[in-house]
Amino acid sequence: MKEAANRGIAAPVQDQFNTALAALVELIKCDRSILAAILCGSLSHDTVWSKSDIDLVLVTIDDKKADREGISLYADGINVHAILMTRGEFRKTAEGALGGSFPHSFLAKGRLLYTHDETIAAMCQRLNTLGERDTRLQLLAAATHALPCLYKAQKWLVTRGDLDYAALWILYTANALAKIEVLQAGLLPDREVLPQALKLNPSVFGVIYDDLLNSKKSRPRVEAALAAALRPCSRRFSST
Repeated sequence: MKEAANRGIAAPVQDQFNTALAALVELIKCDRSILAAILCGSLSHDTVWSKSDIDLVLVTIDDKKADREGISLYADGINVHAILMTRGEFRKTAEGALGGSFPHSFLAKGRLLYTHDETIAAMCQRLNTLGERDTRLQLLAAATHALPCLYKAQKWLVTRGDLDYAALWILYTANALAKIEVLQAGLLPDREVLPQALKLNPSVFGVIYDDLLNSKKSRPRVEAALAAALRPCSRRFSST
């Protein structure tokens, strides 16, 4: 019921953004030097609110004189951040970005609004495929972030009995573990990776994230969260 109510509140704002975007794209289409427009950010795959902006990637012709800096636009009262890339630069970014990284996720979760060049459409489609090598590199990066955080959490719990600070380091760990959870599910992690992981594995992330935030801290609760974080680590890190 709560989620439905929130969607009801957000719907008028979402409609306002979609209307402004549609009008802007019709204007952009008239410029034949712009080969494609890709909607990224919250409007492409999530929910916007009144303080959001619109993120656009505009792919331009391969011209040495083409502007390579982002531009700020204003569409019906909404701020628009437009990133300009030549076709060659877009290809390098799309094909060279490490799978699962933020640049890759930013583009992969985007939505191609239109294109005058079908090769760009093909590149956008390939962004949704996460290679095995890139996945392993991202898993390794997440693991190397999680382990020091777990060490700190355990140290502050054992040596100081500081429940608050130990819980903070467990929460730092949770973000890295969430990325591992999402990657191993074959999905693309984004900045909101913890809610993604909570849906995939509520039995673990309910303990190390949701319960730790929303319940009064006690030593048994913090110890349970630490144990829950350590269990998947020993299993997952051995497979990376």
